[in-house]
Amino acid sequence: MTENAGGERQPKIRIDHLYFGYGDSQSSDYVIEDFSLDVFDRDFVCIVGPSGCGKSTLLNVIAGLLPATKGRVLIDGVEPAGPGPDRAMVFQDDAVFPWYTVEQNIEYGPRATGVPPARRREVVSKALSMVGLMDDRDKFPRQLSGGMRKRVDIARAMIMQPRVLLMDEPFAALDVMTKERLQEEFVQIWTPMRMTVVFVTHDLEEALYLSQRVVVMSRNPGRVECVVDVPLEQPRSLMVKTTSVFQDMRRDLAQVLRTMHGGLEAR
Repeated sequence: MTENAGGERQPKIRIDHLYFGYGDSQSSDYVIEDFSLDVFDRDFVCIVGPSGCGKSTLLNVIAGLLPATKGRVLIDGVEPAGPGPDRAMVFQDDAVFPWYTVEQNIEYGPRATGVPPARRREVVSKALSMVGLMDDRDKFPRQLSGGMRKRVDIARAMIMQPRVLLMDEPFAALDVMTKERLQEEFVQIWTPMRMTVVFVTHDLEEALYLSQRVVVMSRNPGRVECVVDVPLEQPRSLMVKTTSVFQDMRRDLAQVLRTMHGGLEAR
């Protein structure tokens, strides 16, 4: 945690009156308009909202893959010039290299950044163990299930120890049982590391189970419609989803979305 001279807690990510549009900024129909949000160190924040409201675009701007049209994104008080190793991203689609084994995929980042071989072997072994793929280290992606490939994606992102992890519906393409298992495993992985996470999802149960705050975005153009605190103790087991407190929160959040948007694919 960082503080300013007055003792005020400073955000890890500050999104300051962000606008994003394609084309001429003077005439764009903005995808994101006047979006402001502070995300603090070790926070886990989920972003929900209707399709097309700019959730994935927002992650891409934070990652430095797209430039802000107006406003700015600060990481630890500094405006990045583009992508950097301080921010890692996990996408919905698999990003594994099909011609590499599991171990070679996970090793790619450390190798590309010049980590010495002995240290590389150490961190790769730790990452394989972390995601439960030690026994599958020599397999190729075609030999893995969808859930296993997603674990490779997560290990590739987390092995670089980024300050910020950005996740764009990473479990959306998985079946329900695999999705829930990976949610629980990810909580177990994240809890001791506690890197800052911004996680986009359409699944309200997923948002409430994983996060400390749920940010609801308005329909296009995307703005912060409201922020919902999730006062559930962490780490959480999947059994929390069966509690009346959790189900009441899910019902209330779904009602907010229905009221705002006239029906959202809220699950």
